[in-house]
Amino acid sequence: MFIGLLALTLCLHAVEISNRAGTLIEVEILEIEDTRIHIQMTNGQATWLDRARLSDESQKTIKDKETREQNEHEALNAILGIGLFTDLNLWDDPSVAVAKRLSWPRESKTDSQSSFRYYPSANYRILKARPYSAVLYGNSGKVEHVSIVFANKGDFKFSNPPSAGEISDMQRAIERDFEQIRNLLSEQFGEPDRQQFGAGRGIKQLIERWDWKSHAFILASKDGEYTGMKIMHSLIADNKGLGEKISDAALRKLAIDNIIKKANGDVIIGNIPMVDQGPKGYCVPATFERYLRYMQIPADMYILAMAGQTQVGGGTSLANIIDAVDGYVGSQNRSMKEIGGEIKLRTVKKYVDEGLPIIWTMFSSRKYNSFVNKRTTERLSVNDWEVWKDRSKNEARDIHLLKDFMSAHACMIIGYNNKTEEIAVSDSWGPSYAVRWVPVDQIEQVSQGSIYLIDF
Repeated sequence: MFIGLLALTLCLHAVEISNRAGTLIEVEILEIEDTRIHIQMTNGQATWLDRARLSDESQKTIKDKETREQNEHEALNAILGIGLFTDLNLWDDPSVAVAKRLSWPRESKTDSQSSFRYYPSANYRILKARPYSAVLYGNSGKVEHVSIVFANKGDFKFSNPPSAGEISDMQRAIERDFEQIRNLLSEQFGEPDRQQFGAGRGIKQLIERWDWKSHAFILASKDGEYTGMKIMHSLIADNKGLGEKISDAALRKLAIDNIIKKANGDVIIGNIPMVDQGPKGYCVPATFERYLRYMQIPADMYILAMAGQTQVGGGTSLANIIDAVDGYVGSQNRSMKEIGGEIKLRTVKKYVDEGLPIIWTMFSSRKYNSFVNKRTTERLSVNDWEVWKDRSKNEARDIHLLKDFMSAHACMIIGYNNKTEEIAVSDSWGPSYAVRWVPVDQIEQVSQGSIYLIDF
């Protein structure tokens, strides 16, 4: 059946070309370069062919097709309002090159994953609407997908407390952006398909989908919450945006391989994607996005924020997000685990030694951050770790940080040093906050009392 469909598809897109000797062949033209073309023959075999070997008529056919394709992707760029495409296939483009031409700055880079996030100014436009966040995700050096969020509850500016007029303005903006984008994409591609997308409580969405070549344009909106669009490979969209499931054994090996051990006793988990939550209160969804992507599970902090019933200005419910993530990771054969009580070094060591980060809920007061920033900076120039060990322990006994209940926060615990009795934490505020070191005593002083992890 599949072979039959392949043959039918080839037949629908086939053209006749000939060489200078007049020999005719029927092929599908897969790719056109300056000096050669990539063709697939009726038997399914693909090969490259020099354009100079073709007859004048066939060269004109190739040139005409090249011009049509150039016009097609340029017309799409004009509708989008950004230079996303240089040809008909985004997925073979290096993610760094695409981010460079869009001027979207790098947010994160691991051995396999990358992201480039742009928080644009108010006059920036995509599809004639204002985006509040635009992200290009890469995998193995190539573009994986694009995620753009327009008017939304987290980024919209409000007074404190928000007025009824401001909330109405936000709701109208969400509806206006959705209609604007839907109309533009429908004019270009025709009417969309309505589909279910994603999995898990609070994460599953009703979306509208358009397909162009191998690209799926996914538009989602929820009343009073947000309007957003994703561009992904059609095959991934067919799978509702869910990633390929990885066996426990394979994921355990990946996790163990990510552990970095240093001569001074530092043990840190590497290859954790960074997410910059921006100025809004998205620490919980941003931290969960980082963790999920580390576990090879696709995630988007805005969708997680919706599941967490985001308040105006960005506050989210930890309990609601945990409930949603629990259902979502269950669909990927993973499970959530909550551990209460005092945070001890041996507990951190147990999970970090398995390559598993820990989500830590705590109080991130100004005094805490000042203390941690100063210590982390000083730690960079340490040469004598025995001296630092003694200093760190003495200092920890003399410092007492109060729980500031107005500064509730979530971040990740990603490492430890058994000798110096320090724990490495990572906040979703950009690369400068990827690793900071906190004595165990101060970890407990500002802790909310629970840690969470996604287990194998």
